Amino acid sequence: MFLSGRHHCHHKFTPTSPPAAFPSPHLRRLRPLRPPTLASANAPPPSPLPFPVPFPSPRRPWRWRRSTSGVGDAVQEPPPVEADGSTTGAGKKSFWAAVSLIIGTAVGPGMLGLPSATIRSGQAPSAAAILLSWAYVVSSIVLVAELSFSAMERDGVDEVSFTGLASSTLGAGLGAVVAVVYAALSFSLLVACVAGIGSLVSQLFPRVNPVLANALFPCFAGVLIAFFPFKAVDGANRALCGLMLISITALVVTGVSVGRSSLLKSLGYSCWSPGAILPAIPVTVLTLGFHVITPFICKIVGDSVYDARRAILIGGAVPLAMVLSWNAVILGLASAGGNAGIGDPIKLLLSVNPAALPAVRGFAFAALATSLIGYAVSFPKQLADTVELILQRFSPKQGSVQHSSAGSGYDRNGAILTWTVLTIPIFIASFFSAAFSKALDFAGVYANCFLFGILPPVMAWIHRSQKRKRSPDSCEDILPGGDAVLLILFSIAVVLAFRH
Repeated sequence: MFLSGRHHCHHKFTPTSPPAAFPSPHLRRLRPLRPPTLASANAPPPSPLPFPVPFPSPRRPWRWRRSTSGVGDAVQEPPPVEADGSTTGAGKKSFWAAVSLIIGTAVGPGMLGLPSATIRSGQAPSAAAILLSWAYVVSSIVLVAELSFSAMERDGVDEVSFTGLASSTLGAGLGAVVAVVYAALSFSLLVACVAGIGSLVSQLFPRVNPVLANALFPCFAGVLIAFFPFKAVDGANRALCGLMLISITALVVTGVSVGRSSLLKSLGYSCWSPGAILPAIPVTVLTLGFHVITPFICKIVGDSVYDARRAILIGGAVPLAMVLSWNAVILGLASAGGNAGIGDPIKLLLSVNPAALPAVRGFAFAALATSLIGYAVSFPKQLADTVELILQRFSPKQGSVQHSSAGSGYDRNGAILTWTVLTIPIFIASFFSAAFSKALDFAGVYANCFLFGILPPVMAWIHRSQKRKRSPDSCEDILPGGDAVLLILFSIAVVLAFRH
């Protein structure tokens, strides 16, 4: 008791003082907790945690609290329980798996129709609008990552949900409202993905029953997510990302090869009026956003919020390059017709080269499939927290789902949730022909205006204010700029809301 009560003042002890002050039985009891490699001029404290823990670095509050246990504790005869948990969690960390999941989820089929919204402005203004929209989206997502890691550090859990973040910062009442809207958003995105993939399957196999066409890939994804390790899910997602990159590269190369002169000619046309530029921003924000999977990304990316920020920047840069190149090629082809409106960019590309149809289908399928996988791995946790919040108003201990699914795959409850969130969209997409467009309209309004536009800066401001009250000398914010940047992001979200 004397040692444990004074472990923060270990400079008062010398290596020779403990044997003289304590009988040997007590020393034998404490000896297993004292790694021999940590011996120094001062007696080490009797704690099962590694040495760096009592002396955090300036970035320590943002580092996953169990990341430093495991190596030092592995040499102990009876390893602590917490070290076992950290070892298991560390085996599932994969930076590049997080990056591939970001790439697959960020690029949606809405990218194919983006040139229809940018044709009025031209190459340079539309490129500027896309870059600014990307910066806005990435900044908002970094805020969600900051909140996610702070919640994981505070509650000692491996995964949080957007519902948990909202309830902890806004309160149980507003958190319940956010939970319902967020669940509806995620569900609508799943419906859109299922309906889009089913439409592609029906085009390739016209005689296939619509229910079967809509069910083929969701059932494959459900089996993969519910009953296989995450490495299998990651492998399938990376393969689909590869197909998507190959397809969009083929489309861009095709467009450049058949419209090289018109592409150069289109660079001379530009319209900088707000009425020509603003219509492209909501479409771009929805196309490049991946807020839905950000809490899950924080679970698998690594031990620090800085790892998450790096993954967000790297993973988000690939979709940005794809969107910019695709937009430039289609606007270049359209300029041959005097910058007339683009009714359908896909039809425009196929009109100049019908051989591009397989690449179009490959890209559309890969974009929808990777998005579905991203939503399917993150939505069950969100749904569990939503149900728990509605039933209990607030949950001081979240994580019953993610703790039980911390093994090689989802447990029984996780599998039931996964199949639930995949089966219902199959029937909705099969019996409602307008499910795809209606779901995308709903997702666009709420994703841009409320959930991922207004809420992240508001929650970040509340969280930072509370953090400064608790510890005025706390570490720097992961998104620089302070409250001024939060105000800018909030104002942009309000403008987009009025646009809608």
